[in-house]
Amino acid sequence: MDFDKILSLIKHGEQRTIEYKKTIAEIEKLGKSLCGMLNVKGGYGFIGISDSKKIIGTEVTDSTRKKLTEFCNSFDPYPQIEIHYVEIPDSDKFIIVFSCKASKEDAPYTFRSRPYLKTESGVRPMPPEKYQHLLLEHVGLSKAWESMSANGFTVDDLDSTEMLRTMKAGLAKGSIPQEEYTENVHEILTQFDLIQDHKLNNAAMVLFAKKMPADYSQCFIRMGRFVDDTMDVTLDSKQMRGNAFQILSAAEDFVRRHIPISAHFDPNQFERVEKTALPLVAVREAIINAIIHRDYSKPSGDIALMIFNDALEIHNVGHLYGGLTIDQLSVRHPSRRRNERISQVFYGRGLIERWGGGTRRILKLCLDENLPEPAFSEETDGFLVRFTFKEPIGATLHEPSTLPHGLKEREVEILKILGESAQPLSIREIAQRLQNPPADRTLQDNFMHLKTLGLVTLEGIKRSAKWRLADKK
Repeated sequence: MDFDKILSLIKHGEQRTIEYKKTIAEIEKLGKSLCGMLNVKGGYGFIGISDSKKIIGTEVTDSTRKKLTEFCNSFDPYPQIEIHYVEIPDSDKFIIVFSCKASKEDAPYTFRSRPYLKTESGVRPMPPEKYQHLLLEHVGLSKAWESMSANGFTVDDLDSTEMLRTMKAGLAKGSIPQEEYTENVHEILTQFDLIQDHKLNNAAMVLFAKKMPADYSQCFIRMGRFVDDTMDVTLDSKQMRGNAFQILSAAEDFVRRHIPISAHFDPNQFERVEKTALPLVAVREAIINAIIHRDYSKPSGDIALMIFNDALEIHNVGHLYGGLTIDQLSVRHPSRRRNERISQVFYGRGLIERWGGGTRRILKLCLDENLPEPAFSEETDGFLVRFTFKEPIGATLHEPSTLPHGLKEREVEILKILGESAQPLSIREIAQRLQNPPADRTLQDNFMHLKTLGLVTLEGIKRSAKWRLADKK
């Protein structure tokens, strides 16, 4: 380390990987910052430079060197910190440089028995949940959960149809070679490392359980449609316990039911072009990530899918795994998988790529649609993805109703529009009043369903045809 290198770091270094202190009197504050860097990706600390990046320098004595040696002993485990004393040209003062390297094998680190995190905005104490998570990773417990035996459960408790569906999908998409294709349940389980010595492991239950037992409280999803993130007004809610593919299917259905669709006519073709408020492929990718990266060693907490008027959020239990940071998610990064077996089955089914890159695909899909960039963040107990709508979406409140069973939300809205109108309306007039009008064919199907139920009546024919509420009998 020399003076020119210091100048380069001051000019080009990242805020979260550099900390400046004017004097050695601020060594305790520097220790917290260095601890935070060690728990992320390392960095540099300087004594003798102000926060405004002005070089001041400091004197270095034998007492100073002794104090800094004792300072390094305040970290646990002992860190990879190199201390450089760089003389300032034409001066008798020095800049003290601390170069620290993060080690995934040793993390998490503490300073004076407390863990810290370094962010763009400064240093803060590490949340207890995050610290416990890193400790579990360190000893391998969070990774080992899926390989533990599913005591008390047998192959008869698994959905063989879902397993065959996985093999057929993988064969069709090329993720399962023809020579590895089989329809024998035991061979499928063996191929995906889901059974050992005739005993199922936890991953097998998460993936293929027919009826998810209460023992697996982790396999649960909560879904809600709210007006805003206060969640004071609930427009729709659903929750379910099930295997990974049942959870994925339920989440996709909930998103399709609540994400609005806009439509326009392409001048180069006669067909109507429909477009959702968010790219469904990107949302699906985020849901899959929540399922395969969940920390299943923690029985409490659920996957949560929340739709607000301005955003869609997906939260799962478990922080980023294997030393990944939020910053790395937007660039090429190594694939870190907490649940190897669960991930491998999703790959075999053609739902994910072997080399990862899911977060970058999410960002690109939204960028291609000129949508706001999705935000990734680590919460106290897990990981959050937030998609922001370009424009707020509308919503219809659920109201008590004695309508026949099987009515769809749009059909309830149609009845409400007709009930508020003093005269019959054409399909076009009704479509203009709907919150999120669907394709013409879908709307026609809604009217035919209402007519079959005897709730609406058609007056006139062809272009003069209009709809009204049927007379009560």
